[in-house]
Amino acid sequence: MPVLIDMEKCGKIKDCPGEGLCIKVCEAGALIEEDGEIVLVPENCDDCDICIQSCPNEAITKKS
Repeated sequence: MPVLIDMEKCGKIKDCPGEGLCIKVCEAGALIEEDGEIVLVPENCDDCDICIQSCPNEAITKKS
């Protein structure tokens, strides 16, 4: 099940204390950068949850 990104909490890459850490740790390529924002590529998400654990803003969760 793909993750959900709360863009209000995320604050875009320029405002992220982790500077887009979620993109860097996603080995499946499910998170990419487009125009300074985090974009989910749901078909690439392999449910590893590393992005959830690494997000300093707690902006990434699982869909319920």
